[in-house]
Formats: sequence, structure tokens, C-alpha cells
Amino acid sequence: MLLKTKFLAPAYNPKSVERNRLISRLENRHGRKLTTIVAPAGYGKTTLVTQWIHSQEITYSWLSLDEPDNESRRFWQYIIGTLANSFDSIGVESLKLLNDNQTPIEAAVTALVNEICSITSSSPIYLILDDYHRITNTEIHQSITFLIDYLPQNIQMVITSRVEPALPIARWRVRNIVDEIHAHDLAFSIDESRLFFNEYMSLNLSDEDIALAREKSEGWVAAMQLAAISTQGNPTAASSSDVFSHYSGEHKLISDYVLSEILDSQPDNIKSFLLETSCLIRLNAQLCDALRQSNDSQSYLEELNRINLFIIPLDTQNNWFRYHDLFRESLLQRLKQNNPKDLVLFQERAINWLLQQGQLHEAINQLIQLKDWSWLARALEVHGNNLIHEGYHLPVLEWLSYITDDTLDEHPRLIMLKVWALFFSNKIETTLPLLDRLEDILDKRVCDSHPEAQDALALHSEISLIRSYLARSQSDLASATDLTQQVLDDLDNSNMPLKSVTYYGLGMDCFAQGDLSSARSALQASIEYGKNEKRFTTVLSSTGLLGWILYYLGELDLAREICTSNQSWIDGYHDPSQPKLISCWQNCALAQIYREKNQLTTAESYINPLLNHLEVGTEPGQHILIQYVRAYMAFSVGDYKSAITWLDDAINVYEHKQDSLMFEPPSLDALRTRCYLALGENIKAEHWVKTVEKAAVSISQVNKEQQDITVARVLISQAHYQKAITKLTAVCEEATKDHHIKHLIELWILQAIAYSKLNNIEQSRDAITEAMILASKEGIIKAFCDEGSLVRDLVILGNSVSIPDSYKNELNAALNISTQDKEVKLVETLPTKTTATLQEPLSQREQEVLTLINEGLANKVIASQLFLAPATVKAHIRNIYGKIGAKSRTEALAKAREYGLL
Repeated sequence: MLLKTKFLAPAYNPKSVERNRLISRLENRHGRKLTTIVAPAGYGKTTLVTQWIHSQEITYSWLSLDEPDNESRRFWQYIIGTLANSFDSIGVESLKLLNDNQTPIEAAVTALVNEICSITSSSPIYLILDDYHRITNTEIHQSITFLIDYLPQNIQMVITSRVEPALPIARWRVRNIVDEIHAHDLAFSIDESRLFFNEYMSLNLSDEDIALAREKSEGWVAAMQLAAISTQGNPTAASSSDVFSHYSGEHKLISDYVLSEILDSQPDNIKSFLLETSCLIRLNAQLCDALRQSNDSQSYLEELNRINLFIIPLDTQNNWFRYHDLFRESLLQRLKQNNPKDLVLFQERAINWLLQQGQLHEAINQLIQLKDWSWLARALEVHGNNLIHEGYHLPVLEWLSYITDDTLDEHPRLIMLKVWALFFSNKIETTLPLLDRLEDILDKRVCDSHPEAQDALALHSEISLIRSYLARSQSDLASATDLTQQVLDDLDNSNMPLKSVTYYGLGMDCFAQGDLSSARSALQASIEYGKNEKRFTTVLSSTGLLGWILYYLGELDLAREICTSNQSWIDGYHDPSQPKLISCWQNCALAQIYREKNQLTTAESYINPLLNHLEVGTEPGQHILIQYVRAYMAFSVGDYKSAITWLDDAINVYEHKQDSLMFEPPSLDALRTRCYLALGENIKAEHWVKTVEKAAVSISQVNKEQQDITVARVLISQAHYQKAITKLTAVCEEATKDHHIKHLIELWILQAIAYSKLNNIEQSRDAITEAMILASKEGIIKAFCDEGSLVRDLVILGNSVSIPDSYKNELNAALNISTQDKEVKLVETLPTKTTATLQEPLSQREQEVLTLINEGLANKVIASQLFLAPATVKAHIRNIYGKIGAKSRTEALAKAREYGLL
């Protein structure tokens, strides 16, 4: 049960200082999605928003956040709850998805966005989240980001927080969809300062004192308040007025105010602690103890927090803190000026502690501040590979830029690190000169018997692995496979942690060759080794590609389970302050899986995070894959023109960047042709068929099946039903052999359509039943919906005890089939069966042979049952083929049903 008092805005306090100039900034602005009001406690954030909503007629939903709201599903229950409290149309689908623990949060948020879109209002609606600093859960930050990205224009969000929210504010700032109110905006004017000091603080200052205080603090109310607090226990101050009158009077910057008045008014022990720890970007008791070589830092942190001395908690347990940036920078400047040697000593101690604790990012930032490039090189040499494979290749590239080429040459592993960073940044073409340079350095070390020659030999395996990926990008699969196998042979005799990356390469090779079974085995090995090696990006990439393969193999639930569990494993190790690691392959596979299950909102939630990659730019293979899945989603909802637009873009990229792709994308032309058929543009579809038939391009078996299935669709549109059946039968044999369940379902559905067009009800029933049996095992729905109205009539015929009733009900609901439809359609919708006449009837013995063929018996078994010689059976079969006009068993059975012989 939700606590509804959390939905109530605080009562308006008439004694609070009026902030009319800030209220005007909160008024509606076209294009804005978010307003943030960020400042430490006591800046009047909540008071400002309360004044605003009471000063105007505003439609809003309010949520006061507490520490327990830091759990994702509880958080979103309250978000949906406060909106539902204001709007009846909110909460039906979103709460349903949210309450299903198997459904990702993004799906519920996507449903909420869709529900919000249904709200009709001529004036803006505001969702206000108060005290957002209580939220530290990375998953919540990510889902709020998702919500804000896709909010409709009639909704704006207002967030108040003591700390800068962990949201992509910089990106939104560039897009001009966020307005920000910070501490300097909240700074009091002269009039506001007078009200603050004399009425709120009850100090009874003169206008002269107020003007002086405002000038020194630049109207920053927190600084004013801290200054007032500093007077407590100060024996030299006769009154608050006396304290303000003794300010230096020349400097106006906040830092001067902090140093000359606040810092100097503190006890010596507090002052020393502040200065000694001012070099720390984040601080906790253990780090401060290591830096100060003491064991009393926790008490100091608690005291600073208690008196609110510009220190901001970063967690709800008060373990980690940070100083306000301006305050810390002021302290640091004082330390640099007065005790520069102490500053270097403190930074060195901090760096050593951070490296020991695995706080690599902050340690490296401290090294950069210290400008100790030699130490930076050593740190990256030791920890760089881990950073790369945790997904931080871009920061590593930036940090390496501080190191000179001469230093890099002295540390070959740093050159290899730069190669990996460039590789994972999709800058493959820039790695070749570095590889050549690295090999020259290593060869020279081996020839000179360098003390680190053994390490040089180990790097050769990494070079071979990179060169295998380069060969893959140039479609030289033979060289890629040879190089990869060479690396595996080397790894069998060493402990180098490269097996995960190597097996991923093998998986890519097998996938490119259409060998899904071998690719599956290699990727499973890559995931296993990747977890042992803590190579998160490799685990993520392997999982994504494996999920796509399992999608083709029809193992949708297994794919979903593997993707979800491995993503959770990665998130458990991932630094929450960094962006969440996602895989294009994985998100695309999950989008396809949920689309097939007709869970379109959830599918959309996996596509949306990828769209930003299209805007900012990504490597060609990912661009193509995103556009393909995006187009498939549009096709499934009937938006064929958008689907064609996105497919055209993907095809254009493929044609220009084909040589640099490490894999063959799904058949873009096949999906575009389906869109042409859906739009009735049959001439374009028929032209594509002619192009495919003339082309002699070697493609993977998966894509060949996709193309052949689409050719059959075109044949059906041309009323060439028997040709379509012949084509589908041939494809069915290959798909069955390779266990391509996704394609088999489509094949059976299309055969059912073709047979129904030939008035062959029995064959049509058998085919649609086979399709439903296969589809019911994984809950596949969209494969039927995507084929149009004909399937709606055919599904009524499907009947087998192997098809669960729950699946039938779900499929009927998706196709809008009612009980009455079932009764009527069986009689009216399907064509009436007519029986053609053979020019030469079958003999009685031939009829017996035909019946046994229909039962699926082999020639030898038929001969045994009819007490005939095998040669005689073959002669009867030839006669049957001749009279019916067939060339195979399948075709003979189909035509026999047309003639009413079975």
C-alpha cells in the first residue's frame, strides 16, 4: 500500500522569503522536459517549488522521496501512484508490467510513457520529485533517464536535490531540454537578504551590515548561514553585526568568504582536517586516515556533516562524502600556496590508497593533478587491461594521451593497451601502424635478449588476436580463423587471460559462416572464460551474439534468461557512477524476442536506448543491426513506410561499408520486400525476386533461408501457389536440418496459406497446426500476426493436443478471434474444397501404395506390408507420379489431396 501523504506538496509557509524572480524561471518553456534545482540543504529548494505551485494554477503530481524509495520497483510504484492519483488513465499497463518481477523496469517505464501520451491537456503538467538526493540506485537513475528522454511535450519534470543527480544533464543541456537552477541562482538579493537575516535568522542587522554580508557571500544563502553559525562560541564577537563588520571588504568571491571567514573561524583541528583532505574528490574515513596517517577521520566527517560545513553525503549510510566543489577548490588553493610540499605528500598517499582499493578512476585523476606521468604509465601498465575490458576504453585513450611516445616505446604493454582501446572504440584502421611499431619493438627486445623479452613473446599472442579481428573486418575469414586458432594453441600453454576474447572471435567466424551450432559453443566458452577473467565487455558481446543465435534457433526463453542473468552479473561489478554497459547485439536480440512474443512495449524499451547511437554515430555493423530491428518493429505495428526508410538507410551503410563489417547482417532486402508486399507495391517486390535469382552472391544459410521464404511470399502474391509450396518444401529441409525454428514456423504458416489458396483444407490444417505446435513452445505470437488477415482464418483450423489452451487463447486474442468467429469462420471463411478429375485414374494397388506413402512409410516397409517386391513398389510410385503430375513424394501427396484421393 502506498503512503498517499507522499503525494502531497508541503504547505505554503507565508514567512518564507518570496522568490518571484526564480518563480518566473519555473514557468512553462516550450521544449523543456526537465528543471533541476540543485543545492545543499537550506538553500530553499522545496520552499521555492512550493511557492511556485501555490502562486499559479498549475497541474502537477508531487512525490516526496525517502530513503526506502531507493529500491527500483518501490520507486516506480510511487511515481506511477502519484500520477495515477491525478489522472485516471495512468497505471493500468505500467503497474501490471511493474508487478511482474520477470519484466524489466524499462518495459514498465515505456508503458508509463505511452499512458502519459493519452493525457490531453492544453497546459503543461508537472511531475515534481522532491529530495532526489535520496536516490542512489543506478538502475533508478537509468530508468529516470529513459523516462525523461521519451516524455511527451505536455509533461515536464522538476527535480530538487542536494547533489547533482546522476543523470545525463550535459547531453540534455546541449539539446536545450533542461533548465537548471543552482546555488548561485538561489543567491539572495539585497531585499531577500534583509528578509533572510532579520526575519528568518532573527539577527536584526542594519542595511549596511546586510549589504556587506551579501557582498562578501555574493548572496549565497548557505555561506551566509555558515557565517552566522561560525559566530556561535566566538568570544571576540559581541554580536552578529560585529562579525559582519569585520570582514576584509575587498574580495567578492565565495572562495574568499570561505577562506577568510568560515575556515579561519573554525577550531584548529577542523581547519587542519579540511586543508589536509582538500585534494580528495571523494572522501571516506579510511581514505582520510591513510592520507593523514591517523584513525580519527570518521569523527571529523560526522562533525562536518552535523554542522553542514559544505560537505555533501554521497550515500545514505554517510560513508562517502564530497566537499562542495567551490569550497574544496578554495581550500586546495590555500594549501597550494602555504604548504605545497604537504600537498604532494597527501596526493601520493591518496593515490597509493586508491590503487590498493581498486579505485582506479580517482587514483588516475589524482595522478593527472599531480602530473606524475611516469607513475601514470606504471599504473596504466598494471591496471589498464582491466579498465579496457570493463568498458572504459575511452577514458584509457584520454589518459594515454598524457604519456609521450618515447615513454610508450619504453613500455610496449602500453602500446598494446592503446591498440585495445582503439579497437574497442571501433577505430580499427588506426591500429595497424601501432601494431607494426609494436612488433618492431618486441622483435628488437627478443634479439637483444632484453630482460622483459618473455613479456614480449606473450604480447605476440595479443597481436595475433587483434590481427585476426582485422582480417575479419576485411572478410578474410580463413586468415581470421587461422590466427585465432594460433592464439588458442598459444594459450593452452600459458596463463594469459585472453581465452574469452579468442573464443568470441571464433564465435564471430562461425556465425559469419552460418554455422550457428559451432558459434553457440564458442560463445558459451567465451562467456565462461570471460567471467573468470572479469572481462565484462567480452561477456556482454558474447551474450548478445549468443542471444541472437538462440533467437534463430527458436530458444527464446533461454536467450532471455542468459541475457538477463549475464547483464545482472556485469551490473554487479560495474561502477555505478559510469554509464551502464549495454550490447547492441543483446538489446537487438531481446527486442526481437519480445516482439515475437507480442510484448511490444518491452521490445520498444530495448530499442530506444540504442537510438542515441544512430545520432552520435556508431560502427557500421551496429548501425545496420539497430536499423534492421527498428524497422522490424515498425513492420510489426504496420508502419511500413518508416520501416522502409530505416531499411534504406541500413542498406546504404551496408553497400558503402561492406568491406569493414565483421559479420553479415540479416537480410535487409528480404524485410524491405515484405514491406512492399504489405503496401501492395508488388512490382517492386517482383523486381527484387528477379534480382535475387540473378545474383551469384555467397550468403549465409540463415540469410538464404530468409530470402527464399520471402521469394515464396512473392509467389503467393502472384497466385503461384504450387511454386511457392515447392520453394517452401526445399527450404524446410535445410531449416529442419539446422534447427532454425524461427524460419520453420514461418515456412509452415506460408505453406498453410498456399494450401488454402489451392482449396486443400487438410494440408492447410496440417501446416498451420505444425506452425502452432512449434510456436507454442516459446510463446511466439507475432509470426502469425505479421502474415496478415489470411492467417486469422487459418489459425481457427489449427488443432492438436500438443498446443496448450493458454497459448491458443493468447494467439486468438492477438488475432482478435472470438468464439463466434471460430464457429462461423470454419464454415464461411475458408474456401470450399473442390475435387478435380484425373485423366487416367489410379489402379487399386496404386491407391494402396499412395495411402501408405501418406502414412510416411518407406518403400521397403510398403513392399513388406503389400507383399510386393521393392522394385514393384518403385514402379507403382513412378506410375502415380506420372498420372498425378508430380516429381516428389511431397508434391504427389499435395496433388493427391487436390484430386480427392486422400
